[in-house]
Amino acid sequence: MMTSPRPTPFVLGLLLAASLAVLPAGFARAQSSDVRIDSLRIGDGEEGVELKGLAFNGANLSRDEIGTLLALDTPGDQRTALAARLKASSASIAEIVIGAPAKGPLTFSGLRAEAIDQGKIRRLTLAGGQGGPIIQGEQGSFRSGALTIDEIDLSSVLTSLIKGSLLAAKPTVARLSWNGFEASFPDKDTPASAPGGNMINVRLGAFDAQTLFEGGAPTKSTSAIRNLVVELPKASETSKKLAEAGYERLDMSLTSAIAFNPAKKSLMIDDLTISGVGMGSFGLRAEFGNIDPALLSGDPMAALATLMTVEFVSTELTIVNDGLIDKALAMAAKEQGKKPDQLKKEAGAMVTQFAPMMLGGDPSSLQVAAALGAFIRDPRSLSVKVSGKDGPLKFTDLDFDQPMSILQELEITAAANGITKR
Repeated sequence: MMTSPRPTPFVLGLLLAASLAVLPAGFARAQSSDVRIDSLRIGDGEEGVELKGLAFNGANLSRDEIGTLLALDTPGDQRTALAARLKASSASIAEIVIGAPAKGPLTFSGLRAEAIDQGKIRRLTLAGGQGGPIIQGEQGSFRSGALTIDEIDLSSVLTSLIKGSLLAAKPTVARLSWNGFEASFPDKDTPASAPGGNMINVRLGAFDAQTLFEGGAPTKSTSAIRNLVVELPKASETSKKLAEAGYERLDMSLTSAIAFNPAKKSLMIDDLTISGVGMGSFGLRAEFGNIDPALLSGDPMAALATLMTVEFVSTELTIVNDGLIDKALAMAAKEQGKKPDQLKKEAGAMVTQFAPMMLGGDPSSLQVAAALGAFIRDPRSLSVKVSGKDGPLKFTDLDFDQPMSILQELEITAAANGITKR
């Protein structure tokens, strides 16, 4: 199912915090609809949050209404109703400090929302964040790059809260771009005195996502996670096993592209690929038919009802090896006291022999078995395509209690070593 990127947790908080118009002592009021707040503390101790340099422009709520909106003792339904009415030209917070100073707080800067309109925000930006939180008695670190979110729509969430049910809530985001983060924190199973320390380092190069909508349903969605890198302490057991396999760190990426055609009622997974530096990639493409737009509406009950009508058209799995399979086979061969080439030949022969049996003895299984065996003997790339022999298959017509009967309905082909690295 295709979903849009979920809004950041700061959005709901901003709708409330940025709507302050009741001015306690020390607040400087510029105009009837503008507010400048030097500092506002929410909560106490380690869980407290301090907002610094809050500026709010163009409120449509009265002083009393905004006061009610922010009062801690205001009933939830009353607060939600006021938030659903809220409009403002812009709101910004210069600095957000989370946590007590003694615990190494996290500080986020430059939060700004443009065109707030009854649960909708045209653009939300965050300049970045940093901090050194104390975790398990040791100081970690965190640094965030800039974040931009466009066309946030939480109006259905607020409406659903007013009605007392979130089943019809359909929060959407058109675009999201994050310049990644860097973080470090201690590994509880590795002592700080160990050679190389005990810090786990994680960083993300970037995250981008975009969704187009037509008639309330998402019609095209793309996303990309770029270079999620994890480095474990060298003294940790997991790190030692990775080093034995030839990896000092894990460097992973993911891309996806999904399209829905309302006229043809088809859903295409054009790309879903997980890749790793020095490993290779695993990719999926698929097509499904007879897709009712209600399946993508966000209403779980409507989606469940239409799910029964979905048809399977085709899918393709691709594996491109760039070192991972070679390393795995080398480790397996070492454990068995064999040479890697010997293990490859034995495993390839075994797959060639038994794959046809696993595929129900269909004549096409011989071709699939040959391709699988060739890939194991020389693991460069593998492609497996699956479709219905007589056209699309309705999920309701498949007997999942009898897997072999399903195999008889499928056309399966495979090809080895015909895909270049990507």
